[in-house]
Amino acid sequence: ASADENSNRINKELLDEFHRTHPGIRIQMEHIPDAYVQKLLMMVLAHTEPDVIVLDASSAAMFINNNTLRDLTPFIESDPEMDLSVFYPNVLNIARRGKALYALPGDFTPMMMYYNKAAFRRAGVPYPREDWTWNDFLATAKQLTIRKNGRVTQYGMEVTNWMPGWITWIWQNGGDVLSPDGKKATGYLNSKASIEAVRFYTDLVTKHKVAPTVSQAQALGSENFLAGATAMTVSGHWMIPHFIATEGSIPGYKFSDVGVVGLPKGKHRVTVQYESGPAMMKGTRHPREAWEYIKFRTGPFSQRKISEQGLAISANRHIADEFGDRSPLEPVFLENIQYARGPWGAQVEMYALVEDIGREAIDEVLLGRATPEEALTRAAHRIDIQLGVQ
Repeated sequence: ASADENSNRINKELLDEFHRTHPGIRIQMEHIPDAYVQKLLMMVLAHTEPDVIVLDASSAAMFINNNTLRDLTPFIESDPEMDLSVFYPNVLNIARRGKALYALPGDFTPMMMYYNKAAFRRAGVPYPREDWTWNDFLATAKQLTIRKNGRVTQYGMEVTNWMPGWITWIWQNGGDVLSPDGKKATGYLNSKASIEAVRFYTDLVTKHKVAPTVSQAQALGSENFLAGATAMTVSGHWMIPHFIATEGSIPGYKFSDVGVVGLPKGKHRVTVQYESGPAMMKGTRHPREAWEYIKFRTGPFSQRKISEQGLAISANRHIADEFGDRSPLEPVFLENIQYARGPWGAQVEMYALVEDIGREAIDEVLLGRATPEEALTRAAHRIDIQLGVQ
């Protein structure tokens, strides 16, 4: 079954169970397959918004900062069944503003480093350890880059120009994309720490040649990691069902050859986490019923069902632990939750534009059109204009 089919089946099972246990409440589901944020905000303007939405951390600020959601604190405080201590604190706090809490967390993933164990064994290189450093990582990527007759047959690392894949390197080096209040980029995105991190990341392609260029990666094909063309790649928990399902369709590939480890440590050990969970719209005419549904979606029955898909980790620590042995990769993910921080999109509503400008800056460096310092200084200036910095 496809991921969509699984998701539809699980949503139907959840709805049936909610109606069975809450006979006085009827839920009507509405699926918005694309332009989710824009369509929901248009519905708010037209006063046709749903009672409950799935709030995604990467765009949470669009809803929280525009005053479209209800603070759940009064519901939580007056509900003796509600115990916030079951949730991972750093995941719960993504939707918090001061004492107000605008969503409960459903499921999430930290970004991690996957590696191809077979490639490591062939090269005689030990598997990466949880305490590895940037230097260890670079040495490993070099050892895993295999050249035959002057041509690279296997790259050590896959470099993607996707901000969730590279912002962590900046954070680990003590830099950031924006100021702590999220209001400006100049002095942060183009700080010495951020420039150093981007140089390290882009040097993997341009200087050390342990990662393919964009065109080389396209030539390798979409499954270059599983096919053994790249030995390491950064991604989230959502890849695991795909890794499992692909066994048997790529010659020589077995799921047991996929390993995962925390990101290599710079000055700090940190990764980014992406989360989604239910929130109540301010315009709801059914707050009590909406709260019951939010509780149900983040409660044990729903969280077990959703965890069965394997796409993410339950924000409920007890349910996450229940599924902690579903694959050898799971304990490594759970160990790394403590190092995860929320994405800027949960704080800054214009963050999609920031990501676009950041991607263009990295492209300039990868294509040799600018140094990291030039590209990031230009990008910081462009971001400040978008953020309205005087």
